[in-house]
Amino acid sequence: MALQLARYRQALADGMPRRGWKIGINVPEMLRHLDLPHPGVGWLDGRRVFSAGVELERPRDARLRVEPEVALSLSKVVTPGCSAETARGCIATVHPALEIVNYAQPSTALDDVVAHCMFHDATILGPPASLEAAHDLGSELPILRVGSRSSDPPRRDLVPADLGQLVVFVAGYLAAFGQSLEPDDLLLSGSYTAKALAIGAGEEAVAEFGPLGIVSARVAA
Repeated sequence: MALQLARYRQALADGMPRRGWKIGINVPEMLRHLDLPHPGVGWLDGRRVFSAGVELERPRDARLRVEPEVALSLSKVVTPGCSAETARGCIATVHPALEIVNYAQPSTALDDVVAHCMFHDATILGPPASLEAAHDLGSELPILRVGSRSSDPPRRDLVPADLGQLVVFVAGYLAAFGQSLEPDDLLLSGSYTAKALAIGAGEEAVAEFGPLGIVSARVAA
């Protein structure tokens, strides 16, 4: 985390706009394998937050994957240790979202993975909706497709039972490292499916979230 946050401060100093944070390593099997008590948290690259329908350039030698997630947009500072109800009141809007990850980044050690924010590459945001629109997500939604391939159905143990509690967790995690959740921050929920789908040149990813909406992105040919 020290290296991750040093890179974060340097990116901000170089002009990157602050955009928020993400949950990573949220699959229970991976947590057990790594002997971790909880998921990790990383920062979002503010230069690479895009609206749905964007066409992304594929970095050379990249191994891109895509995950369906929910993005929370915050309207208030979240006080560490607050109740889930208070945290829910800090959520202004909810977005269907995709996280693009790049598995070409170093993964020899857990330190590497945490330092580069758990393979984070980009965030794709669908249209804003109310918090209530996310209530139906679970056993069947979201559905992610890349070309003719579909992801596994979302798993109940990957779908947060209470998005307010998710905000509470991240606020407490960040406070331990001198960081905080601020107004206008985004918070990516972690993947709702256990495996990310590969996405290559010329392919489009589309995720359907039911009442929450649809979000898509394409990788340039």
